[in-house]
Amino acid sequence: MAKAYSLYEEAQIILAGIRLFKHRERRLPSLKELAEFTHFNTESAHHLCNRLETLGAVERIHGAFDERICLKNVLEAEKLREATDSPNLDKEIKKQKEDHENAIKEVEKKFSDNYGKKEKEDLFAKIEEKIKKGGKEDKKSPLDALFGNDSNEK
Repeated sequence: MAKAYSLYEEAQIILAGIRLFKHRERRLPSLKELAEFTHFNTESAHHLCNRLETLGAVERIHGAFDERICLKNVLEAEKLREATDSPNLDKEIKKQKEDHENAIKEVEKKFSDNYGKKEKEDLFAKIEEKIKKGGKEDKKSPLDALFGNDSNEK
């Protein structure tokens, strides 16, 4: 049975994996290579690298085709020793449900009968006014202003 590691221990495994990969392969690991090397799944390695990057312990170097992970200030990872906040699934699920319900309400609002009613009425009123005027607009031509021609005033 596999032992469950704390967040701090997993972060130390990632940091050691970066060191060992660099020593063995003579290059920096990509996220996928680091996940394979440490036997973490890609999502866990990505989460840990993001967490370590926000702390300043690692740095991502973006290349043309991929990004490599290097050590920056590994002592910053010690802040995770006190951190006991594992991902709280209840809070995450509740937040996800609220977001989902808000999205459903927005869609229902857009498909309701009253959505955009005022805008439609205003648009129809403007079109009706133009039809009553005969389709002509009272705009002055920018060329008339440029050349001083007042032919629209007739």
